[in-house]
Amino acid sequence: MRFHEDTNAYYFSTQSNTDAYERSEIIEQSKNFIKEYAKTTFGPEDTAGGNIKKYSAIALFVIAVILLFVFSLNKMVAGIFFTFGGIFVLFGIAALLPGEKNTDQVELPDQGRIPKGILSAMAIIIGLAVIIPAVMAPSIGYTKSMVISFGTWFVAGGIFFIIYILYGLMRYSKASKNTVMGKCIGYIKMIKGDHSDAHYQRFYITGTPVFEYQIHGKEYKAFQEDNMRTGALTPLVGDVVELGVLPEDPYAVFYHKNKGAKIFVIILSVIAIAAGIFLYCMVPKVNDNGGFIVNTMGGQTTLSKAKFDDKTIAKYITSDYTIEYVKVTAAYDIDGVPAIELSNGTGLMLEEKERDNYPVGTELYIVTPSDGSAVLNFKADEWEYSGTHEVKGLS
Repeated sequence: MRFHEDTNAYYFSTQSNTDAYERSEIIEQSKNFIKEYAKTTFGPEDTAGGNIKKYSAIALFVIAVILLFVFSLNKMVAGIFFTFGGIFVLFGIAALLPGEKNTDQVELPDQGRIPKGILSAMAIIIGLAVIIPAVMAPSIGYTKSMVISFGTWFVAGGIFFIIYILYGLMRYSKASKNTVMGKCIGYIKMIKGDHSDAHYQRFYITGTPVFEYQIHGKEYKAFQEDNMRTGALTPLVGDVVELGVLPEDPYAVFYHKNKGAKIFVIILSVIAIAAGIFLYCMVPKVNDNGGFIVNTMGGQTTLSKAKFDDKTIAKYITSDYTIEYVKVTAAYDIDGVPAIELSNGTGLMLEEKERDNYPVGTELYIVTPSDGSAVLNFKADEWEYSGTHEVKGLS
């Protein structure tokens, strides 16, 4: 990546280590750069077309956030899924659209050269991994749809990072066959991130060496992409080392191999893909018998009811039984014991802890054994019968 001497996007130093004074300078310059970057990001463009493209994207994002807020308040889970997934799909498509290349944009040392199409495809896949299961959920169940969604995320993420690493290895291999001798003239230093709590705030300073070299008599100054490190930086200022340079891009230099990091990412990617495949294999075995309840800003909402069948009932009742769909018509006490009256003319005695669990109007499945033993009841807003017995009173 090309080194710009007149930019405040990063701090240039000739010290391999960072002392206290330099540290404070880096932090201050980084803060100022963030402020300027924010102004540039949200400030107006020179052309009407540029303004439309920029502010349309911002407006789209704001509208999506408002929709997510409204849908969450109203417990509209499907709307949340479609909006969230739609954000990724639309931004992925927008990134593929042709546009003017910003030649003044400064490339930062912690940015990797990721092909435009890969990022766009990844965004679209993530969006579809949310939308498609949401469409399928009413027919296959929300639990299965979520398993499919998570499986797709794992597989897509793993494939993305493997492609990215292979792409980087290909570029490095190509550059290593085209070498030049370059001199280390200093180091770019930046804030990696911050960690804060009630007692302290700490900034991590990372950096990468800048090299000066010549190709066909022309001088270049550049640094290796995606190569930020903490601690003392190498090589030392003044050292002359061998650099790999891409023939088609004289600013694409490679010095550190970073084999360990690449191997680690590949291992994690393989694990992610394996986890996704495992989830896909689990889909036929997954059921919604336990129900699916989510929390929204408007409170809990049931996406799918828990199911009970003949096997569930057989755990508690060994004789024959009947199932009836009824409503609670009255709630009262009998000698201090809570009880409810049902629409079929029968009643149930409750335990004290169940006193407020069955208000008038509550709909129930009542399972009555033929041998006169205790009945079972399932709330209809939480449970759904999926067995073979006839349910009386259920139209």
